[in-house]
Amino acid sequence: MKKTINKITTLIIASLVISSCTKDSNPPDSNGIYDDGYFVTNEGNFGSGNGSISFVSSDGIVENNVFVTTNSFPLGDVVQSMSIIDENAYIVVNNSSKIEVASIDSMISVGTIEDIISPRYIIEVSNTKAYISDWGSNSIHVLDLNNLEILSTISVGNGPEKMIYSNGYVYVCNVGGWGYEKTISVIDASNDLLINTIEVGDKPNSIVTDVNDNIWVLCGGYTEYDANWNVVSQTAGSLVKITNNSIVSTFNFDVGNSPSDLIINDNGTSLFYSDGSWSKNVYKFNISDLDLPTTPIISRSFYGLGYNDGYIYGSDAVDYVQNGWSYKYNESGTIVDSVQVGIIPGSYCFN
Repeated sequence: MKKTINKITTLIIASLVISSCTKDSNPPDSNGIYDDGYFVTNEGNFGSGNGSISFVSSDGIVENNVFVTTNSFPLGDVVQSMSIIDENAYIVVNNSSKIEVASIDSMISVGTIEDIISPRYIIEVSNTKAYISDWGSNSIHVLDLNNLEILSTISVGNGPEKMIYSNGYVYVCNVGGWGYEKTISVIDASNDLLINTIEVGDKPNSIVTDVNDNIWVLCGGYTEYDANWNVVSQTAGSLVKITNNSIVSTFNFDVGNSPSDLIINDNGTSLFYSDGSWSKNVYKFNISDLDLPTTPIISRSFYGLGYNDGYIYGSDAVDYVQNGWSYKYNESGTIVDSVQVGIIPGSYCFN
């Protein structure tokens, strides 16, 4: 069933973008070209509709609110994630039930994908097609990239979250939303059919593929609370390795650690993740390791992690009210830079 698309017919071009900078330097290119740096998605305060996108140039200059500055209308409530597909940025606005599409080189709006209940992430699966995970309908929506229309919907597990495309298949983390789930859905991207469901650890929250085409899934474990938010029970988190759609290794964490935010380096040989109950440090795991590491490479808690071009990025939401920060580290865990971004920075998007 096709969904309604609001297409923007009038393009608003900003001749000068006012930047919020943390260093004394010239602002990014006044032509609005965002091709030499990275993006941070800022959720904004829940219910306030002040989610935003920050752009950090290669020399550390921050330009906050790049979408609203260019288009003169806000993104909406809870900017969850952003993906670059061809020449466009697809900005997933979770609590506003939409995806804003903008030109990546200028942030000029080109369309809005609506009527998705609770979108989380979007990935490209072919030159003409993308998949959107939707908590609200427990499904994956198939998007036509040519006209921004939803072509069909694939039912998966509860609370579909992060996805990865590998060798013609899409692997979907069914994290369960606020409930319980422990599966990975496997979809044949050539015909949009669910072909397999793999049972992994409790609440799989992130997924990557390595240099050998193995799939790695990080599971946070399940915590049950009573009405007063006291812990009733917990299960252990785990790191699961999948080869040819079968589990070949499982590494278990201590109960209560709740690992999250699995990422992988550029050459596909080293994994990084956050691990801990409240203060989550960052650990490095080589894909040939036989045991989980016990010593962190970064002793700091982050709201989200990213990796690009040899560097680890971590976002700090501070008090979830004021503007947060983005930190940049090398692979050994040495800090390189830090910049202030928007409210509740959650995820990264790299050109």
